Amino acid sequence: MNPLILLIDDDLVSQFDMRIKLQRHGQPCEILSYDCPIEALSWFEDWKSSNGALQLPDILLLDWQMPKMDGFEFLGEALDRGIPLKDMDIYMASSYSNCLERAEEEVKSVVKRRFIKPLSRANVDIIFTNQALKEKV
Repeated sequence: MNPLILLIDDDLVSQFDMRIKLQRHGQPCEILSYDCPIEALSWFEDWKSSNGALQLPDILLLDWQMPKMDGFEFLGEALDRGIPLKDMDIYMASSYSNCLERAEEEVKSVVKRRFIKPLSRANVDIIFTNQALKEKV
């Protein structure tokens, strides 16, 4: 089964850039994208009520700074709602190198890696390599 990537970024240009880089990598994947983290939380609620009909994302790629709710607030809310974040590879994308400093330890512990925007080819390689290694286990 192709990995499902959930991409959450309020900047549509960044979102488009990440989507194109993920699609051009050569690894078949499905990408869901949201520009509002609150709408993405609603999708997770739909996932929970689907009783397995919807696939849980394999990869969550999320922006740090967004209006209404930043990436760490999103992760905290998802944990509070019982979303199994440990079952996903979670990557934080940010224009700032210090984005992990202010996160609570519980939330920080679910983030596999932080990338500086824009994503490079090497960053995308890391995402898909980690996913391939996870599938082999």
